[in-house]
Amino acid sequence: MAKLYKRGKVWWYQFRGRRVSTRCTDKRAAELAARELERRAADPTYQAAHETTIEQCLSQFIGFQSARGRAEGTVAMNTRHAGHLLRIMGRHSPLHTVDAGAVDRYIERRFGEGASRSTIHKELSTLRGALRAAARRGEYRRPLIEVMPQGFQTDYRPRETALTLPQVEKLLLVLPADRAATVAWIVATGSRWKEATSARPEDVEPTRILLRGTKTAGSWRQVPRLAIYAHLVDLALPHLPFRPWGNVRRDLALACERARVPAVTPNDLRRTCATILRHEEVEPHLLAIMLGHRDSRMVERVYGRLSAEALGNLIEARTGTKKVRRRGKRRASG
Repeated sequence: MAKLYKRGKVWWYQFRGRRVSTRCTDKRAAELAARELERRAADPTYQAAHETTIEQCLSQFIGFQSARGRAEGTVAMNTRHAGHLLRIMGRHSPLHTVDAGAVDRYIERRFGEGASRSTIHKELSTLRGALRAAARRGEYRRPLIEVMPQGFQTDYRPRETALTLPQVEKLLLVLPADRAATVAWIVATGSRWKEATSARPEDVEPTRILLRGTKTAGSWRQVPRLAIYAHLVDLALPHLPFRPWGNVRRDLALACERARVPAVTPNDLRRTCATILRHEEVEPHLLAIMLGHRDSRMVERVYGRLSAEALGNLIEARTGTKKVRRRGKRRASG
Protein backbone atom coordinates (compact mmCIF):
# COMPACT_ATOMS: atom_id res chain seq x y z
CA MET A 1 0.00 0.00 0.00
CA ALA A 2 1.25 3.50 -0.84
CA LYS A 3 2.38 5.79 1.92
CA LEU A 4 -0.27 7.92 3.58
CA TYR A 5 0.13 11.66 3.97
CA LYS A 6 -1.93 14.26 5.73
CA ARG A 7 -3.56 17.36 4.30
CA GLY A 8 -5.12 19.38 7.04
CA LYS A 9 -6.89 16.90 9.29
CA VAL A 10 -7.61 14.24 6.59
CA TRP A 11 -5.32 11.43 5.48
CA TRP A 12 -4.67 10.99 1.73
CA TYR A 13 -2.55 8.65 -0.38
CA GLN A 14 -1.44 8.16 -3.98
CA PHE A 15 -3.39 5.50 -5.89
CA ARG A 16 -2.70 4.69 -9.55
CA GLY A 17 -1.24 8.12 -10.23
CA ARG A 18 -3.95 10.14 -8.51
CA ARG A 19 -4.46 11.56 -5.08
CA VAL A 20 -7.20 9.86 -3.12
CA SER A 21 -8.77 11.04 0.12
CA THR A 22 -9.50 8.35 2.72
CA ARG A 23 -11.95 10.80 4.36
CA CYS A 24 -10.49 9.72 7.67
CA THR A 25 -8.81 11.83 10.34
CA ASP A 26 -7.57 8.80 12.24
CA LYS A 27 -4.49 7.17 10.72
CA ARG A 28 -5.53 3.59 11.55
CA ALA A 29 -8.97 4.13 9.98
CA ALA A 30 -7.27 5.70 6.94
CA GLU A 31 -5.06 2.63 6.49
CA LEU A 32 -8.13 0.36 6.53
CA ALA A 33 -9.93 2.60 4.03
CA ALA A 34 -6.93 2.55 1.69
CA ARG A 35 -6.73 -1.25 1.82
CA GLU A 36 -10.43 -1.47 1.09
CA LEU A 37 -10.05 0.72 -2.02
CA GLU A 38 -7.13 -1.34 -3.28
CA ARG A 39 -9.04 -4.58 -2.74
CA ARG A 40 -12.00 -3.30 -4.74
CA ALA A 41 -9.71 -2.30 -7.60
CA ALA A 42 -7.97 -5.70 -7.61
CA ASP A 43 -11.16 -7.82 -7.45
CA PRO A 44 -14.01 -6.71 -9.76
CA THR A 45 -16.54 -8.98 -8.03
CA TYR A 46 -15.59 -7.55 -4.65
CA GLN A 47 -15.98 -4.05 -6.08
CA ALA A 48 -19.41 -4.91 -7.54
CA ALA A 49 -20.53 -6.32 -4.19
CA HIS A 50 -19.66 -3.03 -2.49
CA GLU A 51 -20.94 -0.61 -5.12
CA THR A 52 -24.32 -2.18 -5.96
CA THR A 53 -27.19 -0.56 -4.05
CA ILE A 54 -30.30 -2.24 -2.66
CA GLU A 55 -32.39 -0.34 -5.22
CA GLN A 56 -30.29 -1.64 -8.12
CA CYS A 57 -30.52 -5.19 -6.77
CA LEU A 58 -34.31 -5.14 -6.45
CA SER A 59 -34.78 -3.33 -9.76
CA GLN A 60 -32.74 -5.94 -11.61
CA PHE A 61 -34.66 -8.75 -9.90
CA ILE A 62 -38.04 -7.32 -10.92
CA GLY A 63 -36.79 -6.72 -14.45
CA PHE A 64 -35.59 -10.31 -14.61
CA GLN A 65 -38.99 -11.53 -13.41
CA SER A 66 -40.67 -9.63 -16.26
CA ALA A 67 -38.14 -10.83 -18.83
CA ARG A 68 -38.63 -14.48 -17.92
CA GLY A 69 -42.38 -14.14 -18.48
CA ARG A 70 -43.66 -14.14 -14.92
CA ALA A 71 -47.32 -13.20 -14.64
CA GLU A 72 -48.27 -9.54 -14.36
CA GLY A 73 -49.74 -10.12 -10.91
CA THR A 74 -46.53 -11.73 -9.65
CA VAL A 75 -44.39 -8.85 -10.90
CA ALA A 76 -46.78 -6.33 -9.35
CA MET A 77 -46.62 -8.19 -6.03
CA ASN A 78 -42.80 -8.19 -6.05
CA THR A 79 -42.82 -4.48 -6.88
CA ARG A 80 -45.02 -3.77 -3.84
CA HIS A 81 -42.72 -5.79 -1.63
CA ALA A 82 -39.68 -3.98 -3.03
CA GLY A 83 -41.29 -0.66 -2.08
CA HIS A 84 -41.34 -1.61 1.60
CA LEU A 85 -37.80 -3.01 1.46
CA LEU A 86 -36.45 0.18 -0.12
CA ARG A 87 -38.37 2.41 2.27
CA ILE A 88 -36.98 0.72 5.37
CA MET A 89 -33.54 -0.49 4.28
CA GLY A 90 -32.72 2.60 2.21
CA ARG A 91 -32.74 2.59 -1.57
CA HIS A 92 -29.19 3.96 -1.82
CA SER A 93 -27.71 1.71 0.87
CA PRO A 94 -24.91 -0.57 -0.38
CA LEU A 95 -26.11 -4.11 -0.95
CA HIS A 96 -23.33 -5.54 1.22
CA THR A 97 -24.97 -3.91 4.27
CA VAL A 98 -27.88 -6.36 4.02
CA ASP A 99 -26.89 -8.79 6.75
CA ALA A 100 -28.77 -10.75 9.44
CA GLY A 101 -28.99 -7.65 11.62
CA ALA A 102 -30.50 -5.56 8.82
CA VAL A 103 -33.09 -8.26 8.07
CA ASP A 104 -33.99 -8.61 11.75
CA ARG A 105 -34.42 -4.84 12.04
CA TYR A 106 -36.66 -4.90 8.95
CA ILE A 107 -38.88 -7.60 10.47
CA GLU A 108 -39.13 -5.69 13.75
CA ARG A 109 -40.05 -2.48 11.92
CA ARG A 110 -42.74 -4.17 9.83
CA PHE A 111 -44.27 -5.81 12.89
CA GLY A 112 -44.30 -2.37 14.51
CA GLU A 113 -46.19 -1.01 11.50
CA GLY A 114 -48.85 -3.68 11.93
CA ALA A 115 -47.89 -5.94 9.01
CA SER A 116 -48.97 -9.54 9.43
CA ARG A 117 -46.49 -12.38 9.68
CA SER A 118 -47.79 -13.69 6.36
CA THR A 119 -47.13 -10.33 4.64
CA ILE A 120 -43.62 -10.08 6.07
CA HIS A 121 -42.92 -13.66 4.96
CA LYS A 122 -43.83 -12.73 1.37
CA GLU A 123 -41.65 -9.61 1.47
CA LEU A 124 -38.72 -11.66 2.73
CA SER A 125 -39.28 -14.09 -0.14
CA THR A 126 -38.86 -11.19 -2.59
CA LEU A 127 -35.68 -10.10 -0.80
CA ARG A 128 -34.33 -13.66 -0.84
CA GLY A 129 -34.94 -13.96 -4.58
CA ALA A 130 -33.25 -10.62 -5.25
CA LEU A 131 -30.22 -11.51 -3.14
CA ARG A 132 -29.92 -14.92 -4.79
CA ALA A 133 -29.93 -13.29 -8.24
CA ALA A 134 -27.35 -10.72 -7.09
CA ALA A 135 -25.11 -13.48 -5.71
CA ARG A 136 -25.22 -15.19 -9.11
CA ARG A 137 -23.98 -11.95 -10.70
CA GLY A 138 -21.19 -11.63 -8.13
CA GLU A 139 -22.80 -8.58 -6.50
CA TYR A 140 -23.61 -10.17 -3.15
CA ARG A 141 -21.18 -12.30 -1.20
CA ARG A 142 -22.89 -13.18 2.08
CA PRO A 143 -24.26 -16.75 2.51
CA LEU A 144 -28.06 -16.48 2.43
CA ILE A 145 -28.42 -19.13 5.12
CA GLU A 146 -26.68 -16.74 7.52
CA VAL A 147 -28.67 -13.69 6.44
CA MET A 148 -32.28 -14.82 6.06
CA PRO A 149 -34.22 -16.04 9.10
CA GLN A 150 -34.69 -19.79 9.22
CA GLY A 151 -38.09 -21.25 10.02
CA PHE A 152 -39.93 -17.91 9.86
CA GLN A 153 -43.44 -19.31 10.11
CA THR A 154 -46.47 -17.41 8.89
CA ASP A 155 -49.70 -17.00 10.78
CA TYR A 156 -51.69 -17.64 7.62
CA ARG A 157 -54.61 -20.01 8.02
CA PRO A 158 -56.68 -20.59 4.90
CA ARG A 159 -60.32 -19.63 5.23
CA GLU A 160 -62.80 -22.45 4.95
CA THR A 161 -66.05 -20.54 4.36
CA ALA A 162 -68.05 -21.73 1.37
CA LEU A 163 -71.77 -21.63 0.66
CA THR A 164 -73.99 -24.42 -0.56
CA LEU A 165 -75.97 -23.82 -3.75
CA PRO A 166 -79.21 -23.21 -1.78
CA GLN A 167 -77.35 -20.66 0.36
CA VAL A 168 -76.10 -18.93 -2.79
CA GLU A 169 -79.71 -18.67 -3.97
CA LYS A 170 -80.72 -17.06 -0.66
CA LEU A 171 -77.90 -14.54 -0.95
CA LEU A 172 -78.85 -13.59 -4.51
CA LEU A 173 -82.41 -12.81 -3.42
CA VAL A 174 -81.35 -10.05 -0.98
CA LEU A 175 -78.92 -8.30 -3.34
CA PRO A 176 -79.71 -5.68 -6.02
CA ALA A 177 -79.85 -7.27 -9.47
CA ASP A 178 -76.46 -6.02 -10.66
CA ARG A 179 -74.71 -7.05 -7.43
CA ALA A 180 -76.40 -10.43 -7.51
CA ALA A 181 -75.10 -10.82 -11.06
CA THR A 182 -71.51 -10.31 -9.90
CA VAL A 183 -71.93 -12.89 -7.13
CA ALA A 184 -73.51 -15.36 -9.54
CA TRP A 185 -70.66 -14.90 -12.01
CA ILE A 186 -67.94 -15.64 -9.45
CA VAL A 187 -69.71 -18.76 -8.20
CA ALA A 188 -70.39 -20.00 -11.74
CA THR A 189 -66.87 -19.45 -13.07
CA GLY A 190 -64.53 -19.58 -10.07
CA SER A 191 -63.24 -16.12 -10.98
CA ARG A 192 -60.86 -14.10 -8.88
CA TRP A 193 -62.20 -10.65 -8.08
CA LYS A 194 -60.08 -8.88 -10.71
CA GLU A 195 -61.10 -11.49 -13.29
CA ALA A 196 -64.77 -10.84 -12.51
CA THR A 197 -64.39 -7.06 -12.81
CA SER A 198 -62.67 -7.56 -16.19
CA ALA A 199 -65.42 -9.77 -17.64
CA ARG A 200 -67.02 -8.72 -20.94
CA PRO A 201 -70.13 -10.00 -22.79
CA GLU A 202 -68.00 -11.28 -25.67
CA ASP A 203 -66.14 -13.56 -23.24
CA VAL A 204 -69.16 -15.84 -22.97
CA GLU A 205 -69.63 -18.52 -25.63
CA PRO A 206 -72.16 -21.36 -25.78
CA THR A 207 -69.88 -23.93 -24.15
CA ARG A 208 -67.06 -21.91 -22.56
CA ILE A 209 -66.18 -18.65 -20.85
CA LEU A 210 -62.97 -16.62 -21.10
CA LEU A 211 -61.51 -15.33 -17.83
CA ARG A 212 -59.07 -12.43 -18.20
CA GLY A 213 -56.73 -13.32 -15.34
CA THR A 214 -53.25 -11.88 -14.82
CA LYS A 215 -52.15 -13.18 -11.40
CA THR A 216 -50.33 -16.27 -12.66
CA ALA A 217 -49.34 -17.74 -16.01
CA GLY A 218 -52.46 -19.93 -16.04
CA SER A 219 -54.88 -17.20 -14.95
CA TRP A 220 -55.86 -16.15 -18.50
CA ARG A 221 -57.97 -19.20 -19.25
CA GLN A 222 -61.18 -20.62 -20.61
CA VAL A 223 -63.54 -22.48 -18.32
CA PRO A 224 -66.58 -24.58 -19.26
CA ARG A 225 -70.17 -23.36 -18.97
CA LEU A 226 -71.35 -25.99 -16.53
CA ALA A 227 -74.95 -27.15 -16.40
CA ILE A 228 -74.96 -26.98 -12.60
CA TYR A 229 -74.26 -23.23 -12.83
CA ALA A 230 -76.20 -22.47 -16.04
CA HIS A 231 -78.84 -20.37 -14.26
CA LEU A 232 -76.13 -18.30 -12.58
CA VAL A 233 -74.45 -17.47 -15.89
CA ASP A 234 -77.84 -16.54 -17.36
CA LEU A 235 -78.41 -14.24 -14.38
CA ALA A 236 -75.03 -12.54 -14.81
CA LEU A 237 -74.97 -12.08 -18.59
CA PRO A 238 -77.32 -9.06 -18.90
CA HIS A 239 -75.13 -7.09 -16.47
CA LEU A 240 -71.75 -7.54 -18.18
CA PRO A 241 -69.49 -5.65 -17.77
CA PHE A 242 -70.25 -5.33 -14.06
CA ARG A 243 -70.64 -1.96 -12.39
CA PRO A 244 -67.70 -1.11 -10.08
CA TRP A 245 -68.30 -2.33 -6.53
CA GLY A 246 -66.09 -0.43 -4.10
CA ASN A 247 -67.50 -1.69 -0.79
CA VAL A 248 -67.93 -5.29 -1.83
CA ARG A 249 -66.76 -6.87 1.44
CA ARG A 250 -68.99 -4.68 3.60
CA ASP A 251 -72.00 -5.08 1.30
CA LEU A 252 -71.57 -8.86 1.12
CA ALA A 253 -71.34 -9.14 4.91
CA LEU A 254 -74.56 -7.17 5.35
CA ALA A 255 -76.34 -9.16 2.62
CA CYS A 256 -75.27 -12.46 4.16
CA GLU A 257 -76.67 -11.31 7.48
CA ARG A 258 -80.01 -10.51 5.84
CA ALA A 259 -80.03 -13.83 4.00
CA ARG A 260 -79.02 -15.70 7.18
CA VAL A 261 -76.09 -17.44 5.53
CA PRO A 262 -72.40 -17.46 6.56
CA ALA A 263 -70.62 -14.18 5.79
CA VAL A 264 -68.49 -14.47 2.66
CA THR A 265 -65.87 -12.47 0.78
CA PRO A 266 -65.35 -12.50 -3.01
CA ASN A 267 -62.67 -15.15 -2.54
CA ASP A 268 -65.09 -17.24 -0.47
CA LEU A 269 -67.45 -17.18 -3.47
CA ARG A 270 -64.60 -18.54 -5.61
CA ARG A 271 -64.11 -21.24 -2.97
CA THR A 272 -67.85 -21.89 -3.10
CA CYS A 273 -67.59 -22.69 -6.81
CA ALA A 274 -64.88 -25.28 -6.18
CA THR A 275 -66.41 -26.74 -3.02
CA ILE A 276 -69.79 -27.37 -4.62
CA LEU A 277 -68.07 -29.14 -7.52
CA ARG A 278 -65.83 -31.08 -5.16
CA HIS A 279 -68.91 -32.35 -3.31
CA GLU A 280 -70.15 -33.53 -6.71
CA GLU A 281 -66.99 -35.71 -6.80
CA VAL A 282 -65.06 -33.58 -9.32
CA GLU A 283 -61.37 -34.44 -8.93
CA PRO A 284 -59.00 -31.77 -7.52
CA HIS A 285 -56.77 -31.71 -10.62
CA LEU A 286 -59.78 -30.73 -12.76
CA LEU A 287 -60.77 -28.02 -10.30
CA ALA A 288 -57.19 -26.71 -10.41
CA ILE A 289 -57.55 -26.12 -14.16
CA MET A 290 -60.90 -24.42 -13.57
CA LEU A 291 -59.41 -22.09 -10.96
CA GLY A 292 -56.22 -21.32 -12.90
CA HIS A 293 -53.76 -23.13 -10.61
CA ARG A 294 -50.70 -25.03 -11.84
CA ASP A 295 -51.57 -28.15 -9.84
CA SER A 296 -54.09 -29.44 -7.32
CA ARG A 297 -52.22 -28.45 -4.15
CA MET A 298 -54.10 -25.17 -3.60
CA VAL A 299 -57.40 -26.91 -4.32
CA GLU A 300 -56.71 -29.57 -1.73
CA ARG A 301 -55.46 -27.06 0.83
CA VAL A 302 -57.75 -24.06 0.32
CA TYR A 303 -60.42 -24.17 -2.36
CA GLY A 304 -61.83 -27.67 -2.55
CA ARG A 305 -61.66 -29.06 0.96
CA LEU A 306 -64.32 -31.54 1.95
CA SER A 307 -66.11 -31.58 5.27
CA ALA A 308 -65.68 -34.72 7.37
CA GLU A 309 -69.21 -35.81 6.44
CA ALA A 310 -68.67 -35.23 2.72
CA LEU A 311 -65.32 -37.00 2.85
CA GLY A 312 -66.91 -39.95 4.64
CA ASN A 313 -69.73 -40.15 2.09
CA LEU A 314 -67.27 -40.05 -0.80
CA ILE A 315 -65.05 -42.76 0.67
CA GLU A 316 -68.03 -44.96 1.49
CA ALA A 317 -69.41 -44.50 -2.02
CA ARG A 318 -66.05 -45.47 -3.52
CA THR A 319 -65.59 -48.50 -1.27
CA GLY A 320 -69.19 -49.68 -1.43
CA THR A 321 -69.52 -49.45 2.35
CA LYS A 322 -72.83 -47.63 2.16
CA LYS A 323 -74.41 -50.42 0.15
CA VAL A 324 -73.24 -53.01 2.64
CA ARG A 325 -74.72 -51.05 5.53
CA ARG A 326 -78.03 -50.59 3.74
CA ARG A 327 -78.26 -54.29 2.99
CA GLY A 328 -77.45 -55.02 6.63
CA LYS A 329 -80.24 -52.73 7.79
CA ARG A 330 -82.74 -54.28 5.42
CA ARG A 331 -81.81 -57.76 6.61
CA ALA A 332 -82.18 -56.70 10.23
CA SER A 333 -85.61 -55.22 9.56
CA GLY A 334 -86.70 -58.38 7.73
